[in-house]
Amino acid sequence: MKRFRKLIFGFIGLFMIFGTFICYEHLYDMQESVEWIKTSKGKLSAVLTKPKGRKSKGIVVLVHGDAAVDATNEGGYRPMMEQFAKAGFTTVSWAKPGVAGSEGNWLSQSMDDRANEVTEVIQWAMKQPTLNTEKIVLWGVSQGGWVVPKVAAQKKVPISKVILVSPAIDWLNQNTYYTTQKLKQEGKTKQQIKSALQKEEQIIKLMKKNASFQEYLANTPEQEPMSKERWDFVKKNFLSDSRTELEKIEVPIDLMLADHDLNVDTQETKKIYSEKLSQELLNIFTIKNAAHSMVYSDIAQSEWLTTAAYLLAPKDFLINKDFLRQSFLAVKNH
Repeated sequence: MKRFRKLIFGFIGLFMIFGTFICYEHLYDMQESVEWIKTSKGKLSAVLTKPKGRKSKGIVVLVHGDAAVDATNEGGYRPMMEQFAKAGFTTVSWAKPGVAGSEGNWLSQSMDDRANEVTEVIQWAMKQPTLNTEKIVLWGVSQGGWVVPKVAAQKKVPISKVILVSPAIDWLNQNTYYTTQKLKQEGKTKQQIKSALQKEEQIIKLMKKNASFQEYLANTPEQEPMSKERWDFVKKNFLSDSRTELEKIEVPIDLMLADHDLNVDTQETKKIYSEKLSQELLNIFTIKNAAHSMVYSDIAQSEWLTTAAYLLAPKDFLINKDFLRQSFLAVKNH
């Protein structure tokens, strides 16, 4: 009986420790609030995260990648937002148009539209008496790598630093790289990969001739064609290339690249950024054991493991700790 009781108390103790750990993983050392940001295209549902118990040194403005993303990327941004708060900065992030209450439709946007949206959000922030915008750090991930350079190059708002995570250079090159890597992971042969790329080239030719959606449907080799909204979105943006904007940027850039990125050719990104920017402005950091999203690469390979890590321990088992540490240093030392 005593042995049975010991086992019960032992299980209860382990359960309490495990529960405490999970609670810690989902509690963040920052003050979070919801805001509505009015722009010329409609209201945006935003989340602001501030340092606790001290005045903010400035703001970090987040620019999302592709897909329908809300202000915190379903909570995935919170570990990073916490690092920015610990470094003394307020983070400003918002749901894409048409997501989580934001007005509009993100699939109707060009990269120029997105850049204008970012500029308007920063202009809104500069008018808020409770926000210190003495320092404005512009942060962008993936597709945001075509948006952030536009904002910084236009110089309509006073950006003091840029942080870019996993950005590509050329939309078409990035698409070819992604398709190739994806098919390699699936074990496809060289001939199968070549055939897939030839099919994609047929779609690109349709885009270049500005084909209608009906023409696309009639001629696409895809078994699962894009929706009309997606077709129009890609057609607007498939010629995106950040080279021209990079040449006009005059603020420091921290470039964070994953060593296991299957979406973006990091060697091309590193090469072009190094060519277009002076050594004084550019710092390149390669995050080891990281996938494109800066999730641990061994976790990212499994959807099940990714979900489990997100639910149980996003700070320690999901988001790469070296990336979080570098994010903290990128704004703290600014």
